[in-house]
Amino acid sequence: MATQLQLRKYEKAFERFDVDRDGVLQRNDITAMAEIWRQTFDVSPQTEEANRINGLAEQLWSDITAATDADADGTVSKTEWNAAMEQPEFVDKVALPFALAVFDLADKDNSGQLSVEEMIAAQTRSGISEEETRRMFDALDADHDGSVQRDEYAAAIREFYLSDDPNAVGNLMVGDLD
Repeated sequence: MATQLQLRKYEKAFERFDVDRDGVLQRNDITAMAEIWRQTFDVSPQTEEANRINGLAEQLWSDITAATDADADGTVSKTEWNAAMEQPEFVDKVALPFALAVFDLADKDNSGQLSVEEMIAAQTRSGISEEETRRMFDALDADHDGSVQRDEYAAAIREFYLSDDPNAVGNLMVGDLD
């Protein structure tokens, strides 16, 4: 059973995915998110990169509904979402691959790491303030080299979903939990 901290994290993640803020996840939320990423990273609509983003969004929706839509109604309620979040296989097969795809989009120079500017560009468009993003970046940059490595980011995403440690760095992945 999820702790209060975990439930709050799941709620914040749900809010990020629920683009139209109607209280359920639907395909249009995920396609809207893909459009936000495309615009954020200045990807032209008729390009291979845009097709990749759209494909990732379709795969994400398919994976989310396969893992969460218990009543098969084509929407994902908060209750269904919360139940899936407690499953490590959901994190490993759905949440983490999508988060890493976004990481790769934000990594404009294909260096395998994000600068604070790249992270700010990615996070502020999804509703996380620049201040929150800088705190997140500083915590993720464990070796203080001025960049967040892909593996550091992946570990934090996994920790976000699965840890109930109130001091875990991964708790910062969706901004402040208050």
